[in-house]
Amino acid sequence: MRQKRKTKKRAKKPIPPCHELAYWMSHLPECLWTIPLFNLSLPGSHDAVTYSLDETSTVSVNESKLLELMDKHMHWIIHPIILRWCITQELTVLEQLDAGIRYFDFRIAHKPDDPSMTLHFVHMLYTTAVVEDVLWDILRWLKSHPCEVIILAFRNFDGLEEEHHRHLVFCIKKIFCCRLCPRNVVPTLQRMW
Repeated sequence: MRQKRKTKKRAKKPIPPCHELAYWMSHLPECLWTIPLFNLSLPGSHDAVTYSLDETSTVSVNESKLLELMDKHMHWIIHPIILRWCITQELTVLEQLDAGIRYFDFRIAHKPDDPSMTLHFVHMLYTTAVVEDVLWDILRWLKSHPCEVIILAFRNFDGLEEEHHRHLVFCIKKIFCCRLCPRNVVPTLQRMW
């Protein structure tokens, strides 16, 4: 009788002890404070929340039915391969912020057959992290780092109906309110501080 193989957890790499990375924007020379943010090179994170994928993460309905079927019937073989492919980040969003990341690629999804308004992140698999929880964590971090600016890129919107999209916009406005860049304003560090 075959035993199921357990997916090995990757060992987290420690963040180098460089406290300055969490505050690098506030240490930029004054001549850069008025430059539009889109003219500055900002370190970014692709599929920023894939650190929260695990053995319980299910295949997105937007992926091929063949992949979904293979994961369902050969989970012990296929799922570890999918996880290795999908996990692009090992650090949490807060650890990424402390490491100096200021641009986040957030791919948003609503799980099918979920009657709640709970939104997750997705990269082939649905993450265990909840969008609203991650946004609250980011706000707490911003409050303790008032001279840092973060760009959040929300995209994909897998499985979101109009009501889910409105809920996402409501959450973003509720959580970040006055910290959001107003429309028709060219964002600079000085304007965003």
